[in-house]
Amino acid sequence: MAEMSREEWLQERTKGLGATDCANIIVNSANQSDRIGCWKGSLFSMWSTKMKLSPAGGASSPAARRGQIMEEYVCRMYQEHLGDDAKLIQQGLTWHPKRQHIFGTPDRLVELDGIRFGMDAKTRRSSRGWGEEGTNLLPLDTEVQCRVYMDIFDTPYWDVATLFGLDDFRIYRIHNDQGLIDDILDICEGWFSKHVTGETPPLMDGSARAKEAISKMHPRESSDTLRSPTGHELDIHKELLNVRAEHKSLSTRKLKLENQLREAIADDIGIEGVATWKASKDRKRFDSNAFKEAEPELYDKYTTTEPGARTLRLIGESK
Repeated sequence: MAEMSREEWLQERTKGLGATDCANIIVNSANQSDRIGCWKGSLFSMWSTKMKLSPAGGASSPAARRGQIMEEYVCRMYQEHLGDDAKLIQQGLTWHPKRQHIFGTPDRLVELDGIRFGMDAKTRRSSRGWGEEGTNLLPLDTEVQCRVYMDIFDTPYWDVATLFGLDDFRIYRIHNDQGLIDDILDICEGWFSKHVTGETPPLMDGSARAKEAISKMHPRESSDTLRSPTGHELDIHKELLNVRAEHKSLSTRKLKLENQLREAIADDIGIEGVATWKASKDRKRFDSNAFKEAEPELYDKYTTTEPGARTLRLIGESK
């Protein structure tokens, strides 16, 4: 990424699957017991980005921002562990020499004693899913990510330098296993071929980006006639009616409990160990109705019309 802007890097990522994308695919297909310590992302969200139905990047989570800031610190600790003879290199986004749709952006490549390998810098609050220092026991997502890097750069092993909390610094090492790597990359290339090249969406999920993508795929209705439902659609309808009824009941209960706390706090600032009820800062609000009435010509001049969004309304739902 050293010679690319972040925007260029994000756009380049839409052309294939990065090491973290591969990890996401494998983790989503793994058993729950094999996901300990892993981050499990939305495959539909990832697909919509590759298909450019959703913007690349977006707001980073606090954990992601912390990892970006702490990467340099962890790399320095790792450098001290290896000694001054070790050379750490920032490589940037690199495409696989043989697999067309696979790429990786490793944290660092390493040259030491005539051997070239790589390292990944991690920060974690919990060591769940991680083994003792010096072992190869890593969460599945981290292992997959590093194995993809190993194949791209043809290295004998890959280190993972991980800082848990503030003081628990550990280094792990996994060795090249070509058969396992081939299996991983075959699965990932198959996913890309089916869903991206073949333009077949993966299973729908409940992410906000999935809603955004499906709305872009079908922005307007093409018929004004209701069609007959399939059995599967009737099952979805029944389950959704039940879920929305439960949600409505929980929302009402939630609001009641919140109001009881507001009543208890009354004119105090709050209750220690329970809750606060404080006023937010005053803010100015533009009164568009008053402006329209006072300056109708200016209002019309600076008003644009946006196409209406499709709204899902459930038939048969009790009010």
